[in-house]
Amino acid sequence: MSKFVSPAQLLESGSELVSLPDVVFQLQEAIADPKGNANVIGEIISRDPALTARLLKLANSPIYGFGGKIDTVSRAVTLVGVDSLYSLALATCALSKFRNIPAQLIDMDEFWVQSTYCAVVARLLAKEAGVLHPERLFVGGLLHGIGALLIYYKCPDETREILLAAQGKRSLIPLLEKDLLGFTYADVGGEIARQWNMPVWLQEAIGLHLAPENVKGFPLEAALVSLAVRLTSVLSEGDAVEDILAEMPAEILQITTLEDAQIERIMSEVYYEFTEVADLLLSV
Repeated sequence: MSKFVSPAQLLESGSELVSLPDVVFQLQEAIADPKGNANVIGEIISRDPALTARLLKLANSPIYGFGGKIDTVSRAVTLVGVDSLYSLALATCALSKFRNIPAQLIDMDEFWVQSTYCAVVARLLAKEAGVLHPERLFVGGLLHGIGALLIYYKCPDETREILLAAQGKRSLIPLLEKDLLGFTYADVGGEIARQWNMPVWLQEAIGLHLAPENVKGFPLEAALVSLAVRLTSVLSEGDAVEDILAEMPAEILQITTLEDAQIERIMSEVYYEFTEVADLLLSV
């Protein structure tokens, strides 16, 4: 059994890794301030050149579809929206924060490639399902596995045992985590999302995507991320889409309202957007 009895205790022990940069706290204050506007928020983001570069690239990517017309952060705030831009800022900060975890257990480049694939799939599924602002599901897919990184960092011995027992089958990992640690990567990710003050729907999508049928507030968002996570095995393990759908719990597919044919069509189209977005996201 792990020496950490809860996700909150794990986070406390890894505070140096999950602490947010000052720019995020300044963004939170500006968003909460009734006098805050796109120029103020843009000025705050512009103080961080790396964050600015990545946000502008993402705002001009296929995720939003503005065709390269966004040239300033304040314009990005106006077109993309404050909430979406804040979520993207959190995602890009997370990518930077967790990029330098020691590589003994995990290839971080591969982790973020798979996370980006999941993000693109989640956005396309959300668009097909008629979700309002489907691009926000991109962030849910991108950050769904963030809790795993903290587990890798703080529990390397247990992680090694879990990965050996899973033998490359990602779907077995949550069960093994629960058995050995007492909690899953999703539990830890949900706690990170709460401590980072992410939107409630994103907290649920990250923390409860392993059991979206139990979600009370935003079951559709959690179900779409859950489906996207499972479909990521197309990239990571070479699984066939029809085999994944045959093994999906019926409750999850019912929540999404998507038919198998719709999902298969999306998966036949996903690779172009994935390669373009991955190149943008991982090159800054």
